[in-house]
Amino acid sequence: MNNELNEQELENLLRGLAPAAPSPALRQRVDEELKLDMSWLSTSRRKPQRAPRWLTSAGWAAMGAAAAIGVMSYLPLQSGQGATAYALASAPAVRPTATLREWDDSSDRGIHEGRSRMSEKHALVISRELGTWVDPRYSAQTTMVIPSQQQLLLPASYIK
Repeated sequence: MNNELNEQELENLLRGLAPAAPSPALRQRVDEELKLDMSWLSTSRRKPQRAPRWLTSAGWAAMGAAAAIGVMSYLPLQSGQGATAYALASAPAVRPTATLREWDDSSDRGIHEGRSRMSEKHALVISRELGTWVDPRYSAQTTMVIPSQQQLLLPASYIK
């Protein structure tokens, strides 16, 4: 018996096939699932959040400060200053004047065994660094606070 179909017979068989409609039970289950999935959309719709009022004002202030710095950096030096103007122009614009580190808090995390099987004391130090810089051209002063948090591992030795 010849099991091979020629192309014409195969095309005729495929044209005769039609997709079956889904059963009513399947259709009902899919409808219920879609309704459950879509029900949360109408109940939990969030209102669009607006930026806080202070954020807009701070943005405008920052843009104004940036524009002022940009304009001031391109202003020519006044001609009456002579050699001092050249010395100030070649000197660094900002000089550090003071640095201070303060410990705010420290905590003892206990003694633990490290990777090398040696005992280590763990400590956490929370501090801040206060730095002051002065611009000699304009006598402007900037102070900055830089917080830091450091974890210290100290070798622990025991006396027998």
